[in-house]
Amino acid sequence: MAVKEFEEKIITKGTEPDTSAPDLPEDRKTSDTPLLKQEDLVLKEPGSSEKTPKTLTRPTDRVFADYQTTSSQYNAVVGGLPTTCKYICGVPTIRSDIPAPRVRRISDRVNYGDEGNAYAVLCPSVFSQKGVYERDFFKTRPKSEIEQILRNIGVNISDESFEEIWKQACRKHQRGEVCVESIRNVLDEMHVSHPQNSS
Repeated sequence: MAVKEFEEKIITKGTEPDTSAPDLPEDRKTSDTPLLKQEDLVLKEPGSSEKTPKTLTRPTDRVFADYQTTSSQYNAVVGGLPTTCKYICGVPTIRSDIPAPRVRRISDRVNYGDEGNAYAVLCPSVFSQKGVYERDFFKTRPKSEIEQILRNIGVNISDESFEEIWKQACRKHQRGEVCVESIRNVLDEMHVSHPQNSS
């Protein structure tokens, strides 16, 4: 909304004291403070003579340079507080500090970090829909069982190719143990490098 010249004079100058009404309080009689200061009026467009009131800003419109979150103070950033300043209270919800037992009882309600979260329940993967879970991918298996799994899912590879894949998967683990996930990783690497070799 543009402010005209005569409106600017009214806004930036105070009103004259009203002495005609004796029943007004004292603060109303001497109301000579302006509604707006001269610096609160800005040009509507560059180069025009029309002025408009400056847009009011809230304190939240500015980004504070000294804003910090609690997590950023606890070693989440370089130069954060040392862990000795962090007080550990209570028991963590996910017990990653102790290993999960091999056989869990029904009454054991402790989350060892091997349970699915809300996302896994709402958007299950193709594998979990078929009853295959993450622990099944990382379970150490013998060579014959891995070969049978590959044949059952329809991966047709020769015996020589399987031997090469098995050797590469064994090299990836320090004790030479192989799981389905390590075989998948080797197959993915071979699939990525195959088009480069053919060109």
